[in-house]
Amino acid sequence: MTVTISQFGGQAEPQQSRREAVSSSSFSAGKWLVIASIMFNPFLCFLDTKGILHASNGIIVISELFIIFAATWIVRKNITSIAVILSILISGYVIAAHLINQAVTLKILHDLWIPYVFYLLGSMTSIKTARETLWISISLVLFFAFFELLAFDLYGHFFNIWQYYVDKGAVGSDVINYRQTTSFVSGARGTDARTYFPSLLGPVRISSVFLEPVSMGNFATIVFAWGLITWENRRNEHSILLMALGFLCIILTDSRFATGCCVLLVLVRLLPLARSSFFVFILPILIMVTLTVVGSGYEISGTKPGILSDDFKGRLLFSGRLLDDWSLVHWFGFADSPVYTADTGYAYLFNNLGLPLSIVLFAVIAFHRTGNSEAMIMKSMMAVYFGTSLCIGANAVTIKTGALCWFLYGAIDKIRLFFKK
Repeated sequence: MTVTISQFGGQAEPQQSRREAVSSSSFSAGKWLVIASIMFNPFLCFLDTKGILHASNGIIVISELFIIFAATWIVRKNITSIAVILSILISGYVIAAHLINQAVTLKILHDLWIPYVFYLLGSMTSIKTARETLWISISLVLFFAFFELLAFDLYGHFFNIWQYYVDKGAVGSDVINYRQTTSFVSGARGTDARTYFPSLLGPVRISSVFLEPVSMGNFATIVFAWGLITWENRRNEHSILLMALGFLCIILTDSRFATGCCVLLVLVRLLPLARSSFFVFILPILIMVTLTVVGSGYEISGTKPGILSDDFKGRLLFSGRLLDDWSLVHWFGFADSPVYTADTGYAYLFNNLGLPLSIVLFAVIAFHRTGNSEAMIMKSMMAVYFGTSLCIGANAVTIKTGALCWFLYGAIDKIRLFFKK
């Protein structure tokens, strides 16, 4: 039986309905693990704020690993031998590099496992369940977002984000909270620096369940991208609504990165590049090379790279200057970066995983055979999203938003079963 592309978002044929019903009834754990990935941080923040539990970094790591191990257990029978071999090779390289360079963090292995395990979770579920997961996520995010916006002081009474990040060690206890708020460090713009509706919304950047604005912007980009991906189905009003809600999240969190990234996503969606595996492979490499070349033009003799201005342009220049400052051993992860890599994702990736293995992973993802055109488009949009996000940080690889992104990709790619005769 043939199922057309237009049936992706509309009413399924009986055989497809039966298949999806079986998948949905036999597997819904993926949906709740994605929701748990989004919600465990605000839950721990609430417990920490109320003095029920001290949210140390160890508690947060255990909570996240519990979700990942649960996901791994569920998908264990779907893990391929190729994935096992590649995981062993990557783990061996990272451990060896760590023995040479103690600064190499084994956390990179955790960051790389999240995409694979949540992709498998998505591939085991139905597209209906994936849509439900997305809408539940949006509902939770917007509920907490408007709670934070409309009752800021009351919200802080339940969620003291500043203290939460201090307790888990992400913000030093000696860092002065000049604004005297319960928000994260980047939870507000300077005076009149807000991009969207400064007179109406003021300087506050809404973080919702993500607790910090960057992840809120990443979530908004994923929602907007999903609307673009499903644009050609028979229920375009849902796609328009998703893009509108994604843009609403962008406005609330005042994310300049998400704004620019969504513009790029629209352009890619309109071009043939959206269906090119080579584009997916070469894009992050071109961005990395461009960053390095641009950074070489801003060298300051006798001075290590640093953020010259704390804005989008300044962060891009810092990434480029840092990559340009490196020698070969830094690119392979055999020597600690002379400057911290937390604010530049490419440096974090290469200095912990090494350039050769990073390129291998780019190729594995890029040339992975997708099951339908929507999955190919989503993969291209993910390349734009991750390729640009890594310029200014590694936040996009965290489980907060990474779980949902890869879960949706797995679900849409799995539909190849329904497009075969």
